[in-house]
Amino acid sequence: MAVNPQQELIWQGRIHLGDEPGIYGDAHYSGICAEFPITIYRSDPSKTDDKPFKLVLETEDLNTYNGYPGHAITVIIYEPDPNQQFHSVERVIVQGRFTSVDNNRKEIEVKPGTAKGLFSITVRLRVDTSVNPGLYDDFIWSKLSLVSTDYTYYASFGFIQQ
Repeated sequence: MAVNPQQELIWQGRIHLGDEPGIYGDAHYSGICAEFPITIYRSDPSKTDDKPFKLVLETEDLNTYNGYPGHAITVIIYEPDPNQQFHSVERVIVQGRFTSVDNNRKEIEVKPGTAKGLFSITVRLRVDTSVNPGLYDDFIWSKLSLVSTDYTYYASFGFIQQ
């Protein structure tokens, strides 16, 4: 059976991350962090396997200094709180780093767990703050996509009430 990866655009725009507002006049300035809510759907809602998918973050002008860890990527899943109705619990499912070596494109593999149906995640990109203030990298986050093998998952921007 052939593997057929599908890349689906979730969001596209221009968000300026960094510590010097106004460098990119055509972009929204978010400061040192941006986080996007996403709803992930299983193509077969009855499936509960932990088959992975990839999130692809694309940027412009992302540069990091040698010897520093790079910009933090965090993927968080929101799960129902078993102790309180209408509450959720955040659980970090993936952490990674985005550096100059990635050439403005970073793929992060996500294993979502075994929940049925749809689930809610956020993708956070945070500027490397181990560099002294005033020397933070300023760059643009321009695109977020999902890559799913054999159309196992698809996504929508924002949270959907379950």
